[in-house]
Amino acid sequence: MKKIILRLLLLCVIGSVGIACSSDEKESDFAPIFPFVNSNVAKFNNVHRDENGIPMLLYNNKYEYYPIQYTQIALHYYANYVTTKSEFSKKTFLDIVNFAKDHMVYIDDFAVLQYDFIVTPYNLNPPCQSSMAQSFCIGMMIEAYSITNDKSYLQIAKKMIKSFDVLIEDGGVKSMWDGTPFYEEYPDPNSHVLNGYMFSLSGLYYAYKTTEDLEAKRLFDIGINSLKVKINQYDAAFTSYYSKLVGELPVFASAINEDPDHYHELVIYQLLTLYIWTNESIFKEYALKFLKYDTGKVTDFYNIDKFSQIIASSTIEPINFGVNKLNDELWSWGNYWSTNQFPTDLQINFSPVGNESIKTNIRAITFYAISENTLPRNFEVYVYQNNDWNKVCDAYQMTIRNRNYYKTDNFETYIETYYLPTPKNGSAVKIKFLDSRDGGFIALREINIHYDRFQEIEIIENLARQSDPFK
Repeated sequence: MKKIILRLLLLCVIGSVGIACSSDEKESDFAPIFPFVNSNVAKFNNVHRDENGIPMLLYNNKYEYYPIQYTQIALHYYANYVTTKSEFSKKTFLDIVNFAKDHMVYIDDFAVLQYDFIVTPYNLNPPCQSSMAQSFCIGMMIEAYSITNDKSYLQIAKKMIKSFDVLIEDGGVKSMWDGTPFYEEYPDPNSHVLNGYMFSLSGLYYAYKTTEDLEAKRLFDIGINSLKVKINQYDAAFTSYYSKLVGELPVFASAINEDPDHYHELVIYQLLTLYIWTNESIFKEYALKFLKYDTGKVTDFYNIDKFSQIIASSTIEPINFGVNKLNDELWSWGNYWSTNQFPTDLQINFSPVGNESIKTNIRAITFYAISENTLPRNFEVYVYQNNDWNKVCDAYQMTIRNRNYYKTDNFETYIETYYLPTPKNGSAVKIKFLDSRDGGFIALREINIHYDRFQEIEIIENLARQSDPFK
């Protein structure tokens, strides 16, 4: 950590106007790139910007300055600058930093970035502030100091850190969740967005590691203890919860945006990062649990299918409603697979990891159906072991079950998880459907098998360690 701090103090030579940095600077001469950020700025090419190049968000048919957006984009431009030495990226980064500096709101002895519009479905009372935006802005202020040597940026960062110790109703970003301090991405004390919370922790940790700010470390430690207490609240038994907002429907992390598993997979990666930083085993435990729930490919971190092949002995319409729909992550909307022939065998072959194809502790099966009536009623479960199919149980023997419901626009999804009486090991699972609930047909948007994924979690953890800015 001392080495990082010295980099911040021995960077640039003061010029006649501002700071003139040495032309032979290396990436290691700068403050570390912020966690969860990379140098790919091309993905922001189509982002709308004002006349000064500041990113703006289109929300409810109006362009708004949204602190979460423009601070996060700035962090990527900093990463691009320190890796490529692009003067354009440096200027873009500093333009956004100075925009934030000019729009900083000071309350008592702390500082926040605010926005004046309401983001649904949260209960907000503008002006609003965000722990996630605070975190990103703390990081970019420290980064700005590292390339300008202007201590005013550090002073702002220190004032922003204090906002994590102030309640939302007093202008800060902290809520009390059943007596537990919690940093809120949205200033709705009941929202508790999980990925935003962990992004918030990353800014506090970044400030501590780069500047030895003890207040940042204290608030980070408080946040870690809170997450250890509350992480179990995000276990939905078949996926994770995006937030704990109480509404008509729960908010599942794997049912959001066009890449529906993105937030669920992001949380897995964030939990592993926190495990690397703190060595708190509970974070790896929940990362592994959530990875069991993941469907399809973990495309954000490594490109491997959970299932190598799904084969059905009968399909009503195999071209547009084939078995590929059972492994595309789109469980909450889109097309489905269906059969009206009974019995129908559905065989799920697991993808090998390395040379290992046997999966351990095959524990549960989750069906995602288009209606309650198109869920299976009676079926048998077989596991491929020792070069043979071995019958494990039938549906009536799977007495432990979990049911959920979700609606996306006009798409309804009925989710039912069946738990095997005894966990099994094997390289494939076969489900023999004997009938449907209404005797007509079965129609599933997705299917998932829960088993231990120790090898995959180690791959993700190794990638997180490699990209850790503090290694």
